[in-house]
Amino acid sequence: MFNAHTPFQNLSLDPAEMVTVKEAYDLACRTLQNIGQLEVDREVIARGILRAVNAGERNANKLCEQAIHGLTASDYRQHDA
Repeated sequence: MFNAHTPFQNLSLDPAEMVTVKEAYDLACRTLQNIGQLEVDREVIARGILRAVNAGERNANKLCEQAIHGLTASDYRQHDA
């Protein structure tokens, strides 16, 4: 699920930290899909994870949680019925 073209490609993290960031991203995408939320722009999820990484977080579950909790109504894509 992880796309190499996300903002994560330019991070200066060690390989283990990069794996954690990728896991957090995939977990956030799966979590939103599993709870039936409207599709969220994946770039928004990536930015939320980056904010948490920049604040020093390195736990995949916490990175995911912080990215999801930071979402607002405008982050959800609207689909025509």
